[in-house]
Amino acid sequence: MTNNKEVLPPDLKTSRLILEPLQSRHAPLLFQTLSDPAIYTFIPFDPPQSVEALTERYGHLSVGHSADGKDIWLNFALRKLEDNAYLGTVQATVTGKRAYVAYELGPRHWGKGYASEAVRALIAHLFAAYGIEVIRAETDTRNDRSAALLQRLGFVQIETKENADFFKGSPSHEYVYELLREAWDGSG
Repeated sequence: MTNNKEVLPPDLKTSRLILEPLQSRHAPLLFQTLSDPAIYTFIPFDPPQSVEALTERYGHLSVGHSADGKDIWLNFALRKLEDNAYLGTVQATVTGKRAYVAYELGPRHWGKGYASEAVRALIAHLFAAYGIEVIRAETDTRNDRSAALLQRLGFVQIETKENADFFKGSPSHEYVYELLREAWDGSG
Protein backbone atom coordinates (compact mmCIF):
# COMPACT_ATOMS: atom_id res chain seq x y z
CA MET A 1 0.00 0.00 0.00
CA THR A 2 1.73 3.15 -1.09
CA ASN A 3 -1.00 5.20 -2.71
CA ASN A 4 -3.13 7.84 -1.01
CA LYS A 5 -6.49 6.26 -1.74
CA GLU A 6 -8.72 6.05 1.31
CA VAL A 7 -9.06 2.56 2.74
CA LEU A 8 -11.97 2.77 5.13
CA PRO A 9 -12.84 -0.01 7.55
CA PRO A 10 -16.49 -0.97 8.07
CA ASP A 11 -18.70 0.66 10.69
CA LEU A 12 -18.48 -1.16 14.02
CA LYS A 13 -21.65 -1.41 16.11
CA THR A 14 -22.22 -1.95 19.80
CA SER A 15 -25.41 -1.84 21.84
CA ARG A 16 -25.16 1.95 22.27
CA LEU A 17 -22.65 3.17 19.69
CA ILE A 18 -21.73 3.18 16.04
CA LEU A 19 -18.01 3.52 15.37
CA GLU A 20 -17.83 5.26 12.01
CA PRO A 21 -14.59 5.32 10.00
CA LEU A 22 -13.16 8.77 10.68
CA GLN A 23 -13.32 11.14 7.71
CA SER A 24 -12.98 14.87 7.12
CA ARG A 25 -16.76 15.26 7.42
CA HIS A 26 -16.48 14.36 11.13
CA ALA A 27 -14.38 17.43 11.99
CA PRO A 28 -17.27 19.88 12.47
CA LEU A 29 -19.24 17.18 14.31
CA LEU A 30 -16.42 16.50 16.80
CA PHE A 31 -14.72 19.90 17.07
CA GLN A 32 -16.65 21.28 20.05
CA THR A 33 -16.43 18.02 22.01
CA LEU A 34 -12.71 17.60 21.35
CA SER A 35 -11.95 21.25 22.14
CA ASP A 36 -12.32 20.68 25.88
CA PRO A 37 -8.86 21.14 27.48
CA ALA A 38 -9.65 18.49 30.12
CA ILE A 39 -9.17 15.80 27.45
CA TYR A 40 -5.54 16.85 27.01
CA THR A 41 -4.46 16.95 30.66
CA PHE A 42 -2.45 13.75 30.36
CA ILE A 43 -1.51 13.71 26.68
CA PRO A 44 1.12 15.80 24.88
CA PHE A 45 -1.34 17.47 22.56
CA ASP A 46 -3.51 20.55 22.72
CA PRO A 47 -7.14 20.92 21.66
CA PRO A 48 -7.69 21.43 17.93
CA GLN A 49 -7.28 25.07 16.95
CA SER A 50 -10.02 25.14 14.33
CA VAL A 51 -12.49 23.02 12.42
CA GLU A 52 -10.24 23.50 9.39
CA ALA A 53 -7.19 22.10 11.20
CA LEU A 54 -9.21 19.11 12.41
CA THR A 55 -10.60 18.59 8.89
CA GLU A 56 -7.07 18.49 7.50
CA ARG A 57 -5.93 16.05 10.19
CA TYR A 58 -8.87 13.72 9.61
CA GLY A 59 -8.32 13.86 5.86
CA HIS A 60 -4.74 12.72 6.40
CA LEU A 61 -5.79 9.89 8.74
CA SER A 62 -8.61 8.68 6.50
CA VAL A 63 -6.05 7.54 3.93
CA GLY A 64 -5.81 4.53 6.24
CA HIS A 65 -2.09 3.84 6.13
CA SER A 66 1.35 5.35 6.57
CA ALA A 67 3.20 6.71 3.54
CA ASP A 68 5.43 3.63 3.41
CA GLY A 69 2.45 1.29 3.78
CA LYS A 70 3.88 -0.45 6.85
CA ASP A 71 1.22 0.80 9.24
CA ILE A 72 -2.55 0.52 8.87
CA TRP A 73 -4.49 3.31 10.55
CA LEU A 74 -7.95 2.54 11.88
CA ASN A 75 -9.66 5.65 13.23
CA PHE A 76 -13.29 5.84 14.26
CA ALA A 77 -15.70 8.57 15.32
CA LEU A 78 -18.00 7.44 18.15
CA ARG A 79 -21.67 8.19 17.53
CA LYS A 80 -24.28 7.47 20.17
CA LEU A 81 -27.27 5.56 18.77
CA GLU A 82 -29.72 7.14 21.21
CA ASP A 83 -29.37 10.72 19.96
CA ASN A 84 -26.68 10.62 17.22
CA ALA A 85 -24.31 12.74 19.35
CA TYR A 86 -20.60 12.39 18.59
CA LEU A 87 -18.64 11.53 21.74
CA GLY A 88 -14.99 11.23 20.64
CA THR A 89 -12.70 8.86 18.77
CA VAL A 90 -10.93 5.51 19.08
CA GLN A 91 -7.99 4.47 16.97
CA ALA A 92 -5.56 1.68 16.28
CA THR A 93 -2.28 1.54 14.44
CA VAL A 94 -1.64 -1.94 13.05
CA THR A 95 1.88 -3.09 12.22
CA GLY A 96 2.12 -6.75 11.30
CA LYS A 97 0.51 -8.78 14.09
CA ARG A 98 0.70 -5.93 16.63
CA ALA A 99 -1.59 -2.99 17.24
CA TYR A 100 -1.56 0.09 19.43
CA VAL A 101 -4.87 1.56 20.55
CA ALA A 102 -5.81 5.00 21.82
CA TYR A 103 -9.01 6.87 22.60
CA GLU A 104 -10.34 10.31 23.44
CA LEU A 105 -13.78 11.12 24.72
CA GLY A 106 -15.45 14.39 25.66
CA PRO A 107 -15.54 14.83 29.46
CA ARG A 108 -19.32 14.99 29.68
CA HIS A 109 -19.33 11.38 28.42
CA TRP A 110 -16.76 10.08 30.92
CA GLY A 111 -17.81 7.49 33.47
CA LYS A 112 -20.68 6.11 31.40
CA GLY A 113 -18.93 3.11 29.86
CA TYR A 114 -18.76 4.50 26.32
CA ALA A 115 -14.97 4.34 26.06
CA SER A 116 -14.90 0.75 27.34
CA GLU A 117 -17.63 -0.23 24.91
CA ALA A 118 -15.88 1.39 21.95
CA VAL A 119 -12.42 0.03 22.75
CA ARG A 120 -13.89 -3.45 23.32
CA ALA A 121 -15.45 -3.32 19.83
CA LEU A 122 -12.16 -2.15 18.34
CA ILE A 123 -10.25 -4.96 20.08
CA ALA A 124 -12.68 -7.59 18.79
CA HIS A 125 -12.33 -6.15 15.27
CA LEU A 126 -8.52 -6.18 15.47
CA PHE A 127 -8.41 -9.82 16.56
CA ALA A 128 -11.06 -10.98 14.06
CA ALA A 129 -10.23 -8.96 10.94
CA TYR A 130 -6.47 -8.43 11.24
CA GLY A 131 -5.24 -11.52 13.07
CA ILE A 132 -3.56 -9.36 15.69
CA GLU A 133 -1.62 -11.26 18.36
CA VAL A 134 -0.76 -8.38 20.72
CA ILE A 135 -2.48 -5.07 21.42
CA ARG A 136 -0.72 -2.36 23.39
CA ALA A 137 -1.80 0.92 24.91
CA GLU A 138 0.07 3.56 26.87
CA THR A 139 -1.33 5.96 29.43
CA ASP A 140 0.12 8.63 31.67
CA THR A 141 0.64 7.25 35.18
CA ARG A 142 -1.56 10.08 36.54
CA ASN A 143 -4.51 9.10 34.34
CA ASP A 144 -6.34 6.76 36.69
CA ARG A 145 -9.47 6.59 34.52
CA SER A 146 -7.53 5.41 31.47
CA ALA A 147 -5.53 2.85 33.46
CA ALA A 148 -8.74 1.48 35.00
CA LEU A 149 -10.38 1.23 31.56
CA LEU A 150 -7.47 -0.79 30.18
CA GLN A 151 -7.44 -3.09 33.20
CA ARG A 152 -11.20 -3.69 32.92
CA LEU A 153 -10.67 -4.76 29.31
CA GLY A 154 -8.05 -7.33 30.33
CA PHE A 155 -4.88 -5.38 29.57
CA VAL A 156 -1.92 -6.13 31.83
CA GLN A 157 0.67 -3.53 32.78
CA ILE A 158 4.04 -4.69 31.45
CA GLU A 159 6.23 -1.63 31.89
CA THR A 160 6.50 1.85 33.36
CA LYS A 161 8.37 4.36 31.21
CA GLU A 162 9.98 7.03 33.37
CA ASN A 163 10.24 10.46 31.73
CA ALA A 164 8.50 9.15 28.62
CA ASP A 165 7.61 12.67 27.60
CA PHE A 166 7.75 16.26 28.78
CA PHE A 167 4.75 18.48 28.23
CA LYS A 168 2.72 21.16 29.94
CA GLY A 169 5.68 21.96 32.15
CA SER A 170 6.35 18.57 33.69
CA PRO A 171 7.66 15.11 32.88
CA SER A 172 5.21 12.40 31.96
CA HIS A 173 5.69 8.83 33.08
CA GLU A 174 3.68 6.22 31.21
CA TYR A 175 2.32 2.78 31.90
CA VAL A 176 2.55 0.36 29.00
CA TYR A 177 -0.31 -2.13 28.86
CA GLU A 178 -0.62 -5.24 26.74
CA LEU A 179 -3.45 -7.58 25.79
CA LEU A 180 -2.56 -10.92 24.24
CA ARG A 181 -4.93 -12.58 21.80
CA GLU A 182 -5.02 -15.78 23.85
CA ALA A 183 -5.98 -13.81 26.97
CA TRP A 184 -8.96 -12.10 25.30
CA ASP A 185 -12.27 -13.64 26.25
CA GLY A 186 -14.36 -11.03 24.48
CA SER A 187 -16.02 -9.66 27.58
CA GLY A 188 -13.48 -7.20 28.93
